[in-house]
Amino acid sequence: MSDKLFKLPLFAKTQQLQSIPGEDAKRVFMITEAIKPQPEKSMGYLVEQVSGRQVRIHAWLAIGGAIFTCDEPIAARPERNPDAGMAKDDDGGIFFFVRAEGRPVKAAHFTQREKDGRLTVSSSMNDLGPYGTGSHDIDVMGAACYLTQWMLPREHGESMPTLTVADILDTLLESSYPDALDALVYRGGKEGASGFERYASRSLAQAGAELVRPIAATHDIDIRRLSSTGLFWTGCDKRELTDEQIDTIQAVEGALNRLVFAEHCLGEDSSPMVGGLTEGACERAARSSLCSFASVAERLMRGCDCKSDYMELAGAQASRGGEWDLRTRFAVAAEGLRAPFNFDYAFNCDAASGVFAVQATVPVAGAFPFQSEAERNDARAAYSLRLAMALAAVAFGAGVGVVRAIVTVRERNIDGPAIVSLEFSRQLFTMQLMPALQSGAILEASLSPGELIEAFSPRALHMETGELGALLPVEPIEAPLPDRSIKMAGDTRPLPASLVEPLRADLVCDLDIFDTGDDPLRDRYREISDRVREASAPEEEAPVSTELADLIAAYDAAEMLEESAARPLYCVNMISRIIVSEHDDSPQTRFRKIPDTMFDARSMLCRIYREQGNLEDAIRLGEELVRLAPTSFTAYHSLALALREADRMGDAVRALLDGLTVAADPTDIACAYYRLGFYFWQGGDPSLGLACYAMVKPGTYFYGEAQSEMQELMQQSHLSRRPDLDEARALLRADGVPVAPVPQLGEMAAKAGIALVDAGMFDAAHSLVHFLSSLDVAPNSFDVLASVRRSLVQ
Repeated sequence: MSDKLFKLPLFAKTQQLQSIPGEDAKRVFMITEAIKPQPEKSMGYLVEQVSGRQVRIHAWLAIGGAIFTCDEPIAARPERNPDAGMAKDDDGGIFFFVRAEGRPVKAAHFTQREKDGRLTVSSSMNDLGPYGTGSHDIDVMGAACYLTQWMLPREHGESMPTLTVADILDTLLESSYPDALDALVYRGGKEGASGFERYASRSLAQAGAELVRPIAATHDIDIRRLSSTGLFWTGCDKRELTDEQIDTIQAVEGALNRLVFAEHCLGEDSSPMVGGLTEGACERAARSSLCSFASVAERLMRGCDCKSDYMELAGAQASRGGEWDLRTRFAVAAEGLRAPFNFDYAFNCDAASGVFAVQATVPVAGAFPFQSEAERNDARAAYSLRLAMALAAVAFGAGVGVVRAIVTVRERNIDGPAIVSLEFSRQLFTMQLMPALQSGAILEASLSPGELIEAFSPRALHMETGELGALLPVEPIEAPLPDRSIKMAGDTRPLPASLVEPLRADLVCDLDIFDTGDDPLRDRYREISDRVREASAPEEEAPVSTELADLIAAYDAAEMLEESAARPLYCVNMISRIIVSEHDDSPQTRFRKIPDTMFDARSMLCRIYREQGNLEDAIRLGEELVRLAPTSFTAYHSLALALREADRMGDAVRALLDGLTVAADPTDIACAYYRLGFYFWQGGDPSLGLACYAMVKPGTYFYGEAQSEMQELMQQSHLSRRPDLDEARALLRADGVPVAPVPQLGEMAAKAGIALVDAGMFDAAHSLVHFLSSLDVAPNSFDVLASVRRSLVQ
């Protein structure tokens, strides 16, 4: 405590605070503006009367609520963060914070009276005594909170209890998954552990946390936090795991997520301090999540009333209530559904008839946190029913035209046995189930599975129980959905009118690039290709080059006999097919697919010629490849390599730049930037080369080589820092280098993909939706559009 004292002026105006609980009643604290100097926008100093007019300064109070600790008058607002003060959160709620260990910690929350702005405490870490009730001005409330939440506890040697549930949960992401689990289990067994830590330790141990380590020792497993829900999710390939290993992963993951639910249940506006939580309160909150999670069904039912971020995508417009609208709305809501156990799901729908079919997974009964087998079985059955109800609400919320929802719950995996299958009608769901949900009746933990079924009033139910209430496999309810599994090659339906001109096609089958039934020389090419792969030296490829030339001549001869007026076209992927109008000025032009091997044979012979030093023929073939495949990066790449060998560096760069405008595949894009990095470096522009190398993404084939060459470039060119991704993009744009994939690809993919989905032409749309999912076109589009893409495959 400071020994600096200041004398108040005679007749100084002060506002005395009431006695603070647990403090000497003789201590008198006041707020005064009589001490000078003080900064602008001031509410005065918080002082303590020592004797007569002698006071000790404890803090300065700024208008707006910030409080700065000080022991003498200050002339200007300190250039640092306040030590404590009033603030507003993102939702407009008012709270008092103290700064501990460099970060603000919420210590009290308030409601504010509209007529005069006075504050009333709604919650507080410490006892505020007379200020815990009634309404008070912001300066008085701020001073009282500063004394009770900050200054006096520190005088008494009390450390600020700043450890929150969120702090503990965040540590799970700081080390390997097994080590993080061990640490959390261990800290709950230490002397003085908080109630939350003890509960977390016990629940994880009961879930089998120690069994995660042997699984992680032989499989690639990690733990992540989902941005869409805030829940934990185990990253692993379940196809590589045994059923028992999956059961362990799901049980432990469920235990962690119940801790997240407990955090939200026990903390009104922020993560609660662990020191104030009892083990019993944590267990009750965690168990209640098995029922309370379904309360969101009421909100999910109104999903179609909200604006969708996917109705207009990259300039393309979807039809309200159409297939695209329903599927994206469902996927958005399903991805954001917070359930104590993460679930895999699959869905299909028919906008015309208003029918949804949904499948979801639940873990085995052993994952549920109850002692007896009968209790676990009942809890699992009730949870499965509530999950089905929530997903039915998601389906009905996808569109007002949805009138039937069939939800099937499966054990462990999406292809596991069905254990619950229900059919809901919108009318009964709205008129009978929703009122019971709004009243809270359906969320009561005491309800048995039978009572839940009665409250749900399903149109149909397939569910059987065995010994001790265990769920038995059942036949899933069949959804009356149309068969839309027809492949592109055999789909003779007319394309939507809006796509005929931009796609230069009339029928769905005109878009097909995958069918291989029209290639009589395919087997011959494969035999030649096998011999090329087996060749150990370039001279061994020489005889093959003649055979490849003959094969190409045979294809060309067949082309001369082709009666169709459509132009021959090779496309490396569906994006290449839908952007043909970017390379053709006539809306009347039509294209026909050429055999893949007609292109591949030229590409292979181009490489052989290049390696043999026959650069004239290599360049000629490269130019032919570009004519056959003007929208495929691989053609430009073959040409660029041949031009580079011929010392035509400028032409090679231009070929790659042209290729970047059509590149959609991540490997193609990485290849382009890797080559350009080297070409620019060798061409005398190391900074631009460095920017290109920086664009090669991790996980792609060229990443390792790009990193190695980047380091060599920097040493040779005396460049000390590599650009980050944003800096690299800016450098490329400034020099006219395309940043791939270019926006036009996303715009065309959205235009075509949405129209094809709305028209029920799912096979043609599938690859386009996959490409869109790789772009940041809408919130959480990677997961949402991946889910939509899966829904198109039947």
